[in-house]
Order: sequence, then C-alpha cells, then structure tokens
Amino acid sequence: MRLRGAIRAGAVVALTLALSGCGSDDDPVDTSGATGAQGASGSLSGASDVTAEEFLVKLLPEKQIAIEAVVAAEAACEGVKVEPSFVLVVSDAASKANPNAPLTDLVEAEC
Repeated sequence: MRLRGAIRAGAVVALTLALSGCGSDDDPVDTSGATGAQGASGSLSGASDVTAEEFLVKLLPEKQIAIEAVVAAEAACEGVKVEPSFVLVVSDAASKANPNAPLTDLVEAEC
C-alpha cells in the first residue's frame, strides 16, 4: 500500500515539476516549424475517440486540449474550467483505468 502511495506521489511531483518548467505567458511560442512525435495516435483533435493509453503518452498541453474538447462536448461538464489541476486529476484517473477506456468516460467522471 505504501508503494502505491509513493508511486502516486512521485507521479504528482513529476507532473508538478513539468508544469513549473513551462514558460510564462511572455514567452513567444513559435509553432511554424514544429516537428516531433505525435504519440500513439497522432493529434488529439478528435478527443472523443481517444483511449486512456493514448491520452497518457501525450504531453500536458496536448492533454489539456483533449480534455477541453471533451468538456465542451459533454453536457455533464458544463461550466467546468479545465485548469492544470483538473488535467492532473484526469491523468491520474487515466493511469488507473483500463488502457482502452474512452477519455470521454474519464473526464465525465471527474466533472
């Protein structure tokens, strides 16, 4: 039981450190020449068909975009603000879920 708690705490610390390393709003973002891996399934623009496993391999900004898409489409999530803390809660739920669980189900459960 302590091992699970330590693993969860480590994951939360790692995610917090990742968030704190992000630039401020004053930093210009240049995406004109952006390249790199898109993860297991490419873009998360169609977030309603993303699985828990696909969601977990995404970077935090991509996770937030996917969650925002689900929140906007689901009546159960009306009025929910997608903040980094909410993204972390959904990420934690995804890490415990069946890898094929729909992201929509995970987000709705947290709304």
